[in-house]
Amino acid sequence: MLLTSAAEPLTFHAREINLAFQILFMQFRARFIDNIIQFATQQGVDPAYLVSLTGKTRADLQQEDLYFDAPTYNQIIEEAVRLSGDRNFGLHLGEFLSLSAAGLIVQIVQSSQTVAEAIQHLVQFANLGCQALPFKQEQEGPHFQVSMTPAPVWQNQSPEAVQQTIDGVVIFTLRQLDALTQHKHQPLLVEFGYPAPSDTREYERILKSPFRFGASKTSIHIHPSNLKTKVVGRDYRLLQVLVELAQKRLAEMQAQEGFEQQVKQTIINLMNPNFPLIEEVAANLNMSLRSFQRKLKKEGYTYKQLTETVRKEFASEYLNNEELSIKEIAYLLNYAETSSFSRSFKRWFGVSPERYRLQLS
Repeated sequence: MLLTSAAEPLTFHAREINLAFQILFMQFRARFIDNIIQFATQQGVDPAYLVSLTGKTRADLQQEDLYFDAPTYNQIIEEAVRLSGDRNFGLHLGEFLSLSAAGLIVQIVQSSQTVAEAIQHLVQFANLGCQALPFKQEQEGPHFQVSMTPAPVWQNQSPEAVQQTIDGVVIFTLRQLDALTQHKHQPLLVEFGYPAPSDTREYERILKSPFRFGASKTSIHIHPSNLKTKVVGRDYRLLQVLVELAQKRLAEMQAQEGFEQQVKQTIINLMNPNFPLIEEVAANLNMSLRSFQRKLKKEGYTYKQLTETVRKEFASEYLNNEELSIKEIAYLLNYAETSSFSRSFKRWFGVSPERYRLQLS
């Protein structure tokens, strides 16, 4: 029987182990990290030290297909903030980054016909820049929103890295929108999905718009009239070429990972510890529920089958850790009763969890 209501709290070490397994599936693009190191250098931080944290060379960071895990990315951000002494590192990073830093994404939005089309493409191809912070566009009342929601597991691991990254992405996105029309468009409101810092003067200086903290998600509210604004220097022919290239890049990324792996990674990122609803996974992948279900069917899977696969993979990994009891593992995998977990495990592996653990030892 799967959990349908709140269960007993996890022990501290069980929570930590659960987060550790989820974090293994989060990745950050090397070229994005290189831009962060470049800015930190201007803030007086030794670039050689930050590069050493990656275990790679500076030249390696230029590779398009190179990614780093969350602990590496988080450490670079945390060290950059500590060594620079800049508590507003993310805000200033957003001011510093050249619009060309986002590469293909910026080329696409700059070739769009209108701001609305530019935002649509920004959301569609956001994963080409940073997979850990997916974008979403939505209408809420009279306001149009561009929102971003980090995976809960990342938020739990390093609130500092998440906040600094969000700050940078928000400012960079607003700069992109201004550059599109060569006109300053003040957002109606900017909401941040974390508590207010002790000093908000830099937010006031940079945003020059209403903002608030403690929201359920980070979002930029745009007046609908701004969406119709024409993009300066728009080039429909170039846009078609760039969109085709971006779609090819995304297809290559998906081919490398496989759609099944993408869905499983999203499920893992959203576990907290309950497994996410199918609607949450579809939204996180910027797909409608119907499109998501069609894609799954085409691939020969159901959502239930993939969540079952994730449980099976995690069950095997968890049993390798003797600090976790069978009862704790059952809870981590969203089972209300240990007996239900044991039955599922025996169906997967042909032996009981206890027997499987003995075989490992």
